[in-house]
Amino acid sequence: MITADQIRAARALKNWSQTDLAERTGLAVPTIANIELGKQIPGQGTLQKIIETFETAGIEFIGERGVQVKQQTTMVFQGREGLKRFYDDIYESIRENKEDVFVGNADERDFLKNLDPESIKKHIERMESLKVHYKILICENDYLFPASEFAEYRWISKEEFSSIPFYVYADKMAIILWLDEPVVFLINDKKATAVYREKFIQQWKKAEKPPKSEKAIIGVTPETQDKIQKEIKKKGRK
Repeated sequence: MITADQIRAARALKNWSQTDLAERTGLAVPTIANIELGKQIPGQGTLQKIIETFETAGIEFIGERGVQVKQQTTMVFQGREGLKRFYDDIYESIRENKEDVFVGNADERDFLKNLDPESIKKHIERMESLKVHYKILICENDYLFPASEFAEYRWISKEEFSSIPFYVYADKMAIILWLDEPVVFLINDKKATAVYREKFIQQWKKAEKPPKSEKAIIGVTPETQDKIQKEIKKKGRK
């Protein structure tokens, strides 16, 4: 539910007249006027039209009184510096609610190739300080587990695995393209995030826990850096 005051405030933020709102919602101008004057109690369908019209225009309603311009719903992080800012966003977004972070279609070699050791160390330390748990889906028979300090890995089949990783955290989801330099597309949207979260959960339930093996490369300590670099070169990612 929203109030007449919120509707007036939302119109003011968009600099819309009652006629503008009526045209966008398909409602009559007198209907809009009567709702704002408190002379008419709108039905749920009418209110939903008004809410959706404003949300599409970049306005959101907060509680019983608040109205504000939506924060940017999409962002693009480009290059290695952009990848670092993306990790900063993960940290800032989950430091309050401390929800789990889900990562699908991960090949850690791509991340390690595009992040310097200092940035990797910083990310690990911040995640450990928040006591946040990562769940990461990787391709079967992949024994590279560099984030094992704060993450649990599971295998999915080669048929299910994709080369485009996705992240789900807070109310955000992101996909990463590994081009000449990485490009991260971030969407701040509850509905989109819910879809990807459910997709991940279903994959996670079917996924297999990797067996213990001497092949495993765990953590990103200096002792394992040479092994990881050899793994990257072996994959042809120099």
